[in-house]
Amino acid sequence: MCSSGGGSRTGGEEADTRARNEEEMGGGEDEGRGNMREEEDGIEQGNFEDGTSRDGEKCCGDDSTRGEESGDGGPAHGQSLGPEEYPRLARDGIQLMLNNRFTEAEELFRSHIQDSIHMAMGYCYLTFMNAVMSFEEEKVSHSMDTLRSMEKRCGGGGSSGEGGNGWLSSVKNMVMGSLSSSSSLNTHDQNEEAGSQLEQQVALADCQVLLAILTFLQQELGSYVRGGWTLRKAWKVYEHSYAKVKRLYRQTFNNEESSGQDGTATPSSDYSQSLHGSRDELKSPGSWSVGAEGVPGPATDPPTPATSTRLPLSKSVPNLKGFLLSSNHKQPKKPLPPDLVSRLMASVSFGYGLFQLCTSLLPPSLLRVVSVLGLQGDRLAGLSALMFARRSHDMRAPLATLTLLWYHTVVRPFFALDGSKVRAGVEAAHLLLQEAQATYSHSALFLFFRGRVHRLQGDVSSALGSYRGALQVSPQRELQLLALHEVAWCHLLQLNWTQAQAAFASLKKESRWSKSFYAYVSAVCLGACGRGEECARGMREVPALVRRSSHALEAFLLRRSLKFQREGEVGQGYCLLRAFELLYMWNALPSCSPQHRLVMLEECENMGECGELEALRHLVWGALLDTMGRPPSAAASHLRQSVSLASTCPDEPCIPAFALYELGVLLCAQEETVEEGRKCLEDVRDNYRGYDFENRLSVRVHAALRNLS
Repeated sequence: MCSSGGGSRTGGEEADTRARNEEEMGGGEDEGRGNMREEEDGIEQGNFEDGTSRDGEKCCGDDSTRGEESGDGGPAHGQSLGPEEYPRLARDGIQLMLNNRFTEAEELFRSHIQDSIHMAMGYCYLTFMNAVMSFEEEKVSHSMDTLRSMEKRCGGGGSSGEGGNGWLSSVKNMVMGSLSSSSSLNTHDQNEEAGSQLEQQVALADCQVLLAILTFLQQELGSYVRGGWTLRKAWKVYEHSYAKVKRLYRQTFNNEESSGQDGTATPSSDYSQSLHGSRDELKSPGSWSVGAEGVPGPATDPPTPATSTRLPLSKSVPNLKGFLLSSNHKQPKKPLPPDLVSRLMASVSFGYGLFQLCTSLLPPSLLRVVSVLGLQGDRLAGLSALMFARRSHDMRAPLATLTLLWYHTVVRPFFALDGSKVRAGVEAAHLLLQEAQATYSHSALFLFFRGRVHRLQGDVSSALGSYRGALQVSPQRELQLLALHEVAWCHLLQLNWTQAQAAFASLKKESRWSKSFYAYVSAVCLGACGRGEECARGMREVPALVRRSSHALEAFLLRRSLKFQREGEVGQGYCLLRAFELLYMWNALPSCSPQHRLVMLEECENMGECGELEALRHLVWGALLDTMGRPPSAAASHLRQSVSLASTCPDEPCIPAFALYELGVLLCAQEETVEEGRKCLEDVRDNYRGYDFENRLSVRVHAALRNLS
């Protein structure tokens, strides 16, 4: 068993509606503000209790973040608006939500939910954001119910969804048309109906993509199958609606493309070009391009000003590969307004981008299932579509920016899509944050992503400042817990076991997401501090807090906590290794400062033989050497030892699997050992099954092999 070694030294309508909303939000603004203040004043002591309302004004963006129609949160309840006003009002609602005025945004959407599909869809986005920020089952279930209701409403083809049969009815209407009803309509009504139908189709597909994402979050085999089928339904709707919107876009902007062009070019081909036209026309991101690996960044050449309003389609619309062009649908006798067509193009681009990202990030084993369903993820096409959507006037534009930030600061490092280069998405994220600064300078969500950028850069102190800023300005419980989660991880990155334990213990008490995870990490931190008896008591709590043993994370926690109990009294070195294991498994070692990585390296060297944990010790040791730029041979030696020690840890097969992956990536980085590295990666892909975090590692292996081709 490991010798004790030395502990690290461095450490959320009317009064009744408002009451209902606040209950759904987990106590309303007063509770959230109380929680925030407690964290700010005493996170080190683990204080995150309920409290009374904090004095002070709500922080939000400047006046530009509030629409002319919205006033103090929108028109009076029950006040009817013209159809053309709702899209703008919906964007106002999204901006209220992102500028920490969540309750006002919720009231605005709910007060017009029956009046407009845009407002109803805005409410869907609001509940979805709540769900993905908290991961709490109640929030996820509420969002899924809201999305299914919206899916039924859109599938029925009417504002109330009466007489519809869901998505099948919608697809039938798209293919066959509604000739019987349209023949009696005048030109204006036909145009209005055509625009409304397209809006519903895009909203329907968006609902299905969001439903699929929430389903995947359950991380169970059945959820992946259900999510894949839901994605297929979304694809069928996008397939038809995009063909209509693209044709309208061509007609509206007088594009003269060759009839032989089939629209299968790479999305990045001309993406650094600009659109120039009237104020209401969609502007493409002229200062951006999408590189060969799907990484947005500054364009090489500045955009060239145009003297006409003519917009070449090939240089303005992301080519959404896989969509089929259709020519058997009658078009309105009078063209739709250009601003509506531009907004529709951006709307369908947002959903398509989400669709492609979601599909491309599925584990390889599930990609085969998705392929059988006729789907194929194209990450580059998804990024291009989101880059296009983010500059529109549609309510989805700021959501497209958030999706890009999530991809660059969370997805890329977590799934190691760039190997150990966790900073690969930092530049793109920084530019996105700069672009949003004028409108969302005080947004807790944007402060959260700013903290992620700092953390990936290894500037943990600045990251803590951003997260605490998000805690201070947000009245929303879900965002507070999300920021506190990151604060706790920052303390972990600094090897500050005492403050990390206090923050994770607070999260265990306040959060309804995976209390078992917070209990486990809190106990590990206690052991790393040398408080063995408290660590043992904490570990005994974990099994009772596991709610779904089929969930990948909770299955891991259950096995680890039971092993702790079988070991009896464990030393400080054992707990330190388990803490380092968490940092490694979450791909957080590269975000630690060089000084803290050196401390961990010294701990690995000094703790001596660790019995069943010897393979883990060499895995962490080799990974640390690699991130510190030491000679590859030194890191490879420890990784090979970890693989060879597989027989000593039969109940932890994830250790040799991860070690073989790390060895493969290391060898592939050197020209003379690329083939050996490829064989290591293929070995992990083909010969390792049933280990902890298998889906997580399979995505990393798939990305590494893809980078070699």
